Amino acid sequence: MLLIRLSLRNLLRQKRRNIMLGSAMAIGVCILIVANSFSHGISDILFNKIMRYVTGHVAIRFNERGGVMREIFRDRARAFEAVKGEPEIEEANEAIGMFARAIGNGRSDNIILVGADTKKTIGKKALREVEESFRLVEGKWKDVESAAIENPVVISAEKAHYLNVKMNDIVRVRFRNMFGQDQAARLTIVGIMKNDNIFMQPVVFLELPREKELLGYRPYETASLSLKIKDPQKNAAALADRIHARLKPGIAAIYASAAGRAGRKPVVLLGFKSDEESEKKISGLLKLSSGSFEKAFRKDGVIIPVPLARALGVSAGDKITVRYDRKFEKTPREASLQISAVCGSGDYPGQDIVLLNDSGFYDLYYDDLPAGPGPGAKAYAADSTWSALAAPEWVLLKRTYNTDDYRKKYQEIARNKWKGTTIDVSTMYETASDILKLESVLNVITISAVLILFFIILLGVVNTLRMTIKERTREIGTVRAIGMQRRDVRDMFLLETFFLTLFSSVTGLLMGFIAMRLLSLITFHPVDNPLGMLLVNGHLYFLPTFAGIAGSMLLIMAIAVVTAWFPARRAANLSPAQALGHFT
Repeated sequence: MLLIRLSLRNLLRQKRRNIMLGSAMAIGVCILIVANSFSHGISDILFNKIMRYVTGHVAIRFNERGGVMREIFRDRARAFEAVKGEPEIEEANEAIGMFARAIGNGRSDNIILVGADTKKTIGKKALREVEESFRLVEGKWKDVESAAIENPVVISAEKAHYLNVKMNDIVRVRFRNMFGQDQAARLTIVGIMKNDNIFMQPVVFLELPREKELLGYRPYETASLSLKIKDPQKNAAALADRIHARLKPGIAAIYASAAGRAGRKPVVLLGFKSDEESEKKISGLLKLSSGSFEKAFRKDGVIIPVPLARALGVSAGDKITVRYDRKFEKTPREASLQISAVCGSGDYPGQDIVLLNDSGFYDLYYDDLPAGPGPGAKAYAADSTWSALAAPEWVLLKRTYNTDDYRKKYQEIARNKWKGTTIDVSTMYETASDILKLESVLNVITISAVLILFFIILLGVVNTLRMTIKERTREIGTVRAIGMQRRDVRDMFLLETFFLTLFSSVTGLLMGFIAMRLLSLITFHPVDNPLGMLLVNGHLYFLPTFAGIAGSMLLIMAIAVVTAWFPARRAANLSPAQALGHFT
C-alpha cells in the first residue's frame, strides 16, 4: 500500500507531463476500441443480419441428382424429424427461393423470390429483428396471406423504384422451376419494404405455400432447411455434427411386385452404383447367364436372377411390369422394365432382387417415393459386399469446417455428378469463414497501426521515466539510505507507469464509447453502394465486446509496463551514495 500511495503521489507531482503523455495513450486506446468494435460489427452484420437470413445459423441442403440448383427433398416430414428434439433450435424453416426475371412498367430486372412463412408464430425478439432488417414502409405483411389477391408479394423500395411499380401494381416474372421447366406468373405488390443492405434489396417475399406451388413442390416435399439456434457461436458446430450423424442413409429399396408372361411375384428393386469401380466388382460377383453386362450398365439397365426369370417366364430382352405402393399417394405406381441381363446364383444379393442401374432406379425412387415393406414383410438387409455396391437413399456429404473445404466439396459434386440426392449439413461460420478472416485482417491492420502509434508514445514513456529518474536521483538515494529495497524502487516506478496507463486506458475507453455514439448518429443514404452492407438502418454499426475491450486495455498496459521495466531497473540499481551525491 505504501508503494501504491507513493506511486499515485508521484503521478500528481508531475501533472503536466503525465497529462500530455496520458492523453496520447488515451487517444490510442480510443482508436483501437472504436476500430475493433467496428470490425466486430461488420462480422455481426454479415453473419446475423445477412447470412442468418440466407442460410440460417445451421443449414441442411438437399440437391437432387447432383444438381446444385435443384434443391428438393422428397420426404419433408423425415427432414424435420432429423432436427426434432434439439433444445438449441429456436426456429426450423424451409428455405425456398428462386431467381426470376421480373418485368415491371417498362423495365425489367433480376429478383430473388423467397418463400416467407407469415403464419408461423415467432417471439417478440425475432419479430423485432425481422422488422429492423425489413422495414415495411407501405402495406401489411398479413396481406401476403390473402387468398383474394393473385400472388401477393412484398418488394424492396429500391427494386420497386427500378421496376417503376408501386402498391397494387402487377409484376410479371419468368423463372425455371425445380424440374427445369420454364414458367411465368403474375405477382401483385401488397407491401414495400426498406432495406439498407444491397444484397437483400433484390429479395421479393411471397407466401411459402404459393412459392412451393409455383416451383412444383408437392405438399410432402421441401427444399433446404434453415435453422436459427441459441448462442450459435457456441452451439452451431456441435448441433450440425449431431444432425449429420442422424442423417446417415440406408439402402434405397422399392418393395414391388413384378409381372411377366408366367405370372406375378413380389420383388425388391435395388439400384447399383454405376461408377467404373462398382461395375467392375459387380461383373466379378455375378455369373452371367444371358444378356450382357454392357447393356446392364447403361442408364436403363436391369439385371434379374435366373430363378426369378424362370418364375416370371422371361429372359434377357423381355420386359416385365413392376408395381409398387407410393408413400404419399393412394394409387400404386407402375413401370415397364426391359431385362438387360439374367445372372446365375454366384454372389447375387437374393432370388427376389431386381437390380437397376442407379440412374434409372433413382428416376423411379425419387419421382414417386415408395412405401416401405408391406405388413409381415421384412425390410431388405444387404451383406457387407452389396451394402457398398447398392444405391443409398441419398449421399451424405462429409462435414467441412471452412469456406475453402466447402467450395471444394461442391466442386466435387459437379465432377462426380451423383445420381442420388446429396445432403450437406453446415453452419454459417463454415460456409462463410472468410468473413471471420476479414474481421481478423481488419483487427490485425488496426492493431498494427495502433501499435506503431503506441511505439511512438512508449518512446515518450521511456524518455519521461529517464527524465523523472534523473530529477529524482537524490530522492532515490534518500529512500534507499533509509532502508527501501532495490525491488521496491523498481516496483514504485513500474506502478507509476501502470497507473498512468490504467487511467489513460479508462479515459480512452470513455472517449471510444462517446466517439462510437456520435458516429452512429450520422445518417448515410447509400444508393446501389456495396458499403450499404456495413450500415444498420442507415447508421454505422459498432459492436464492442468485453473480450475485445479487455484485450485491448490489457495489451496496452502490458506493453507500457514491459517498456518501463528497463529504466525502472536502472533506477533501482543506483547505489545510495552515488544517488545522494548527484546534482541536477
